Amino acid sequence: MTLRSSSGGRRPAPDLRRYGLVVFDLDGTLYRQSPVRLGMMGELLATPPSNDGIGRLARLRILRRFRQLREEFALTLPTGFERPLIERLSAETGIGEVALRTLVDDWMERRPLGRLRAARVAGAAELFAALRARGQQIAVWSDYAVRDKLAVLDLAADHVLSARDPELATLKPDPAGLLMLLRRTGFPADATLMIGDRDSHDGAAARAAGVAFLLRARRGPPGLPRVRDFRDLAKQLVEPSP
Repeated sequence: MTLRSSSGGRRPAPDLRRYGLVVFDLDGTLYRQSPVRLGMMGELLATPPSNDGIGRLARLRILRRFRQLREEFALTLPTGFERPLIERLSAETGIGEVALRTLVDDWMERRPLGRLRAARVAGAAELFAALRARGQQIAVWSDYAVRDKLAVLDLAADHVLSARDPELATLKPDPAGLLMLLRRTGFPADATLMIGDRDSHDGAAARAAGVAFLLRARRGPPGLPRVRDFRDLAKQLVEPSP
């Protein structure tokens, strides 16, 4: 099996059978974000202001700014980011920290859950099942909450880790989360594969930890191993070795 690079060339897919641990990013990797975000945009604009008095457009601006600040903090203050981020957002908007935390948790964590299953990337369940059948370990490492999303996606992992976990509290592309998973599982870097949808974050973290990386995206940097979905990878694991 081969993977097409964005330059039109072809590069052999990584042989998943050589890895004892496969680490997945979650958002954008195990489900497609575009349909989820489109649906959430419609819901956000259709939902009247709540008791906090934050209107529809103000709500949208706050959530966009929250994402922007997360991207900024990932590069400037990746560790211990949560409190300074909310403090900064509160200072910029004039809205209290409690109200902001409630807004963010509601619209970025709780409400999208019902839309994830329909957006699950093709072959994800089959790939997880094939890895488990072979005795390979599965980890999911995300900058956002993991467990509830995995549950609605009907996927199960051996290890889960979020940047919001107190023992980590570090955003990608810092490799702290990946290094923590290597310590927890006992797998060396050369027996581990990282799969994610952002080379700038997932890929950079993998390279910093000395771990192989596979991009899950429609497009990507030339020469970088890449798949659009997981169907062929799942088949790879159930086919006889050459």
